Amino acid sequence: MNPAVIALSISAGLGLLLIVLAFRQRPVAPDVPGLPGASADQRTRPLRSFKAMMRSELADKTYLIQDLLMVGRSVETHAMIKIAGLASGLVLTVGGGLFAGALGYGLSPLILVAAGGVGCLLGWWLPDSMLRTAAENERAYFQQVSESWLELASQLVTAGSDTFAALFTAASYSDQPVFVTIRDSLRAAAARSEPPWVGLRKMAAARRLRFLDPFCASLELAGTTGAESRQTILSQVDAARSKALFEADAAAASSGEKMGAPLALIGGGFMVLMGYPPMSQILESATVSGL
Repeated sequence: MNPAVIALSISAGLGLLLIVLAFRQRPVAPDVPGLPGASADQRTRPLRSFKAMMRSELADKTYLIQDLLMVGRSVETHAMIKIAGLASGLVLTVGGGLFAGALGYGLSPLILVAAGGVGCLLGWWLPDSMLRTAAENERAYFQQVSESWLELASQLVTAGSDTFAALFTAASYSDQPVFVTIRDSLRAAAARSEPPWVGLRKMAAARRLRFLDPFCASLELAGTTGAESRQTILSQVDAARSKALFEADAAAASSGEKMGAPLALIGGGFMVLMGYPPMSQILESATVSGL
């Protein structure tokens, strides 16, 4: 194996290790008067500048911030995961190439460098893809729980409670994370003397919960024009119920379609089993008569 490639791989791994270590929180030692040398602030300034650069680079991506808020992960943690994935991709690809060279499969340095670049790209991109999938799953779960919240609110409204008070009271029935998020958004809106649909809309915009937009628009229309807000909640609950029934029917129909091919195979096998004995007797009699 080429020594230059080995040295390059080791240098790249050490560089990535230093980048990962740069994100670790370290206590800042106080300056001791009379000692020469740079202060602790001056020594850690490049590392803090790099961390600030990574944080600003990730913070500019709105979709990424919304997904991070949805799964409850900070920007710094995600940056660490991305750098760790980059280092892991480089180590795995280059290490695999070196191991293959040790087994006798000679690989050119160009192939190793290309494989290392592909591994770095995959390691850098994979955490974002996993985050996107986890955020979409959390949004689907948030939608299911929010429909339960609206169901509780509709029951309170039907019992005669005030519409806006019913929204907050229904969100106070549970300490489940979705209920806590809705309750905090309503409480923050009330603290700012804002209507509840403003708090819900800000929460939906921060987490990219598009399914709440029609409800917020209907609630705002009812609150600004004096329309029946009670009917708004009840219609939203009816829409959620219809949607759930439609999804259940679609899932049942999809399961029935998936069972069509196995049932056809079972029916074909049954016909073969039923038709084989008489067919074998006919063939056997024809063979004997022919002889």
